[in-house]
Amino acid sequence: MEKPRKGTQTGTFVTYEDSFKIAVAREYLEGKLSQAQLGRKYGLSSGEVVRYFVNWYKKYISQAEVWESGSPLASNADQGLQEELRLAKLKITALEMMINIAEKELDIDIRKKSGTKPPVK
Repeated sequence: MEKPRKGTQTGTFVTYEDSFKIAVAREYLEGKLSQAQLGRKYGLSSGEVVRYFVNWYKKYISQAEVWESGSPLASNADQGLQEELRLAKLKITALEMMINIAEKELDIDIRKKSGTKPPVK
């Protein structure tokens, strides 16, 4: 997977897309690779970037998941639903990444832009 970028390295900070940060953070949290290994895998400048992604993920994404579930201590019946929700979010992330790659490789806009006008007949 190529690292998506929204900026340039000359004079400004490189900004990564949220879907890329989520994917890298989740891969790290699964525990299969270290921060340094993930940094090398995705061509990041260092493992510190992966650490930033994980902290960002824990702060914003995980917090939103707790709010959606209503309470951090959910019953066993809710755990199945939470697992389905987690898998659905993972699928959404994968689809967003696929759209981003397709837009980049095919050089077309797939997503509808807000405020578009209907064609004049």
